[in-house]
Amino acid sequence: MSLLDQLSTDLTSALRQSDQAKKDVIRSIISQVRLTEKERGSAPADLDVVSVIQREVKRRHEAIAMYKQANRQDAIDQETLELTILQSYLPEQMSQEDIRIVIEEYLDSNPTDPNGMGQAMGALSAKLKGKADMAMVSQILKELMSA
Repeated sequence: MSLLDQLSTDLTSALRQSDQAKKDVIRSIISQVRLTEKERGSAPADLDVVSVIQREVKRRHEAIAMYKQANRQDAIDQETLELTILQSYLPEQMSQEDIRIVIEEYLDSNPTDPNGMGQAMGALSAKLKGKADMAMVSQILKELMSA
């Protein structure tokens, strides 16, 4: 069952259970996926759905940070609930140690100077997309390249 099919099934379940938060989050994801599908002109793959979910997760993290600055606990609670729902659809993310191992293996087989960071990120992005937080990958890569 594809991730989009799972979302549709879960939406039906949320509608039956009157779970407003889950219903809203899933509808938002499906809407974003359909928009992406129209832009590309092709059916979305699971990786496309994961990208949409990751984008929404990032937005929720940013919103939580802003609400913390504004001291809005009610909004923080709502965003945290939505974040939990979104993260339940993401594949298990690699740990920092696993990411470090993959980057070290890449750097061992492809020696790169600090100016080649973009090229290294491109190659690592293709390898780790959907499996790891790319901000963490970038941070670890910078750290290892400067060492």
